[in-house]
Amino acid sequence: CENIDQSNSTIGSYKVLLQKKWEDRLYHALIHESKLYKRGDHKDFRMQNCPFLDEEIINLRDVAKQTVNYVCEQLVLQFKGIEILVSAGTIGNLVYKIYCKQHLKFNQEKYEKYLANVRVVPNSSPQAVWELENLQKFHQFVPFWSTNTMNSIGGFILNLVRLNFKFNNMECRDVLNNTIPRKKDPEETTVFTHTYLISEHTSHTYPVGAYVAHERVKDLINRNMQSRGFFYFETAEVPMLCPPKPWCYHSLTPMLLSGVHFIRYAGAEWKKYFSDILHEADRKGYIDVMKYGLDVLGTLPWKVNGKVLDTQIDLYNAGGCDKLSIASSFNKTFPDVPDREHCDEDTFKEYQRAYKSLKKEQNEKYSLRCTQLYTLSLANSLRDRSFWQCYNLDFRGRVYPVAPHFSQMLGDPARGMLLFAGGEPLGEEGLRWLKIHCATKFGGLGKATFEEKEKFTDENIDNIIKSADEMCARRGWWAQSTEDPWQCLAACIEIAAALRSGDPTQYITHLPVQMDGSCNGLQHYAALGRDLEGGIKVSVAPSQLNRPEDVYAAVMEIVIKYQEADVEQGNTTARKLVGLIERKTLKQTVMTQVYGVTHYGAKEQIKGRLQDKGMSSEDAAECAKYLSVLTFRAVGQLFTQAQQIQEWLNKSAYLIAESGKSVNWSTPLGLPCVQPYTKDKRYHVTTPIQDINVKFPAPEMPVNKRKQSSAFPPNFVHSQDSTHMLMTAIECYHAGIPFAAVHDSFWTLPNHVDEMNRILRQQFILMYSVDVLKQLKESFEAYNPDLQFTDLPDSGLLDINCVKDSPYFFA
Repeated sequence: CENIDQSNSTIGSYKVLLQKKWEDRLYHALIHESKLYKRGDHKDFRMQNCPFLDEEIINLRDVAKQTVNYVCEQLVLQFKGIEILVSAGTIGNLVYKIYCKQHLKFNQEKYEKYLANVRVVPNSSPQAVWELENLQKFHQFVPFWSTNTMNSIGGFILNLVRLNFKFNNMECRDVLNNTIPRKKDPEETTVFTHTYLISEHTSHTYPVGAYVAHERVKDLINRNMQSRGFFYFETAEVPMLCPPKPWCYHSLTPMLLSGVHFIRYAGAEWKKYFSDILHEADRKGYIDVMKYGLDVLGTLPWKVNGKVLDTQIDLYNAGGCDKLSIASSFNKTFPDVPDREHCDEDTFKEYQRAYKSLKKEQNEKYSLRCTQLYTLSLANSLRDRSFWQCYNLDFRGRVYPVAPHFSQMLGDPARGMLLFAGGEPLGEEGLRWLKIHCATKFGGLGKATFEEKEKFTDENIDNIIKSADEMCARRGWWAQSTEDPWQCLAACIEIAAALRSGDPTQYITHLPVQMDGSCNGLQHYAALGRDLEGGIKVSVAPSQLNRPEDVYAAVMEIVIKYQEADVEQGNTTARKLVGLIERKTLKQTVMTQVYGVTHYGAKEQIKGRLQDKGMSSEDAAECAKYLSVLTFRAVGQLFTQAQQIQEWLNKSAYLIAESGKSVNWSTPLGLPCVQPYTKDKRYHVTTPIQDINVKFPAPEMPVNKRKQSSAFPPNFVHSQDSTHMLMTAIECYHAGIPFAAVHDSFWTLPNHVDEMNRILRQQFILMYSVDVLKQLKESFEAYNPDLQFTDLPDSGLLDINCVKDSPYFFA
């Protein structure tokens, strides 16, 4: 797709020519290596790599093109150098995808020939007959490449990159300086030098092999991020321009040109493991409903909100704005290097800390700018077109769009650009829900009632219309939003258009309204344990106050009481926090505690909030550690039943892991779930550049007991919330209601909100009409008859049917 930034086309044109030259050289180098191998020359690692790089089975032109695109992308994202270990695996995986695509194309040709000659079978489509006759062939059709193989191929190609990527130094200098006429060196210069850098990915530093590019080439590629040019994406990385095919079988991809896995797996070794599990489940019909749910989600067409997109592009090209989540350009000055002869050790260390902090900020901002440039450019290429998302699952059953660069799963800027392609009249209640949605996205209203939110929007109607007309990114009313400004702007545009239409009830709206679960993880714990008191706190049961309960404020009040008691006892850390503990300070930790956030993770979350208030890094770290402990205590005090269930899940998982097995369970819709947490398997891969030591979890390795235990409670709850979402999606589809979701945030058009609210409550009741924990314990005992599991915590008095009467269950 075309780059949305339109400056400096000279550099962009030169870069395109250079990339094409590199692509041609790499392609011919691959052809040459293949010919040498076929002649019997098996030196230089041809024996283990060239059989996979035969032009008869793989498109080497695609291999060359995608390798060049990947390398140029890494030159932008990796300031220090391109790490060999990471890049070899990535390039090997790219090659495997091209190989799979070649097989899919061949398979499509076979299918088309079959359709041309097939006999009519009563009560069955030709496609269904083909699938029934060929399931086993499909299942085994694309050969499996191991991680070792992919790393070896990637390293082999990287060596060809080093040998064949060259440029003319003087010509490049003149292009960068815009000097005419351009001079040329008699000989070309090699782009990459192989060296070793110090890795900073973990707390331990160690040397890693890397390619470091010539400074002029880095300058050229980086400047081109602000120049006319094109981005190239794998077909699986972008939305589809037609609806995806149904998931007829777990290994039959719904995309036309790319292979997509039903279950996302980490590492090639898990592919066969999950494939075998799914093959058996698919044969028995256990995952039919899961497949149908993904098909239903994939039927929804989307389109781009052009007005919001144009505002974001203008803001991006003007340098960005961090407050509006459009990453700003880095414009800080690095400190001067002190003279080592005339400064003490403390001064020099302070300089090093300051430099490292600024460099980290620069790298992060640059990376964010590049990522947003991808999203904006992709959205711009989809302007005025309908598009669809293809969906698959993670091992817990959570649903994700396959395309990573532009979907509802991204943050507020991307969500603000998304509309349903199919519009419908607002109807009698639609305008009301649109106003409530606008107020929610503006933020700052705490746990206001629906009526209070509607009133807030009515009181600000002039600001809303002005926002829609001017869309000024830095001064508009919508830009003052403390929640989701871009989604607020989209709502302002829609409300203004509806009011000006003459009859808002007949206005055709495309903007989806969102209903979010109120601390959804705790809602599922309340339902699992029939916890009445906890259920009221998170709106599973209606509150006597007839307004949303604020669980975050309740936790904050308890934490403040703990802190005040510590202040009286002379605790200096508690004293530093006087007047600084707010709802927002603890919200993220409360929200993620139920999903298994560690004390370290909670500390980092709170530390960021305290630093936003101006607290120094050292004081923020000290106070955050103190507050994380208090927050965990407060949540445990408020949600005793949830904590007991969490502990039971944790202990049960540890018992299973102690026996040497991975924890497995089935979701209410029948998906078999297995936790892929094992110890690392280590491989030594030799490539023409350097030896690579690879380590990754593998199915045949012993289980990771600690991770199996600590990760199970959040994973189990995630499988429950995904089940609820898919059940709701299917019922909405049957009712003719357009539906999309981001896990526990359900989207539909404003005129369908009331009916969707009825359906999602109905499905929640249906899901918890059985004793889910009792079924889980019985399945554990059936699979592990030699283990003795502890008794389940006692159930509470919550009647799950009362969720029908709780207006703020999803709000």
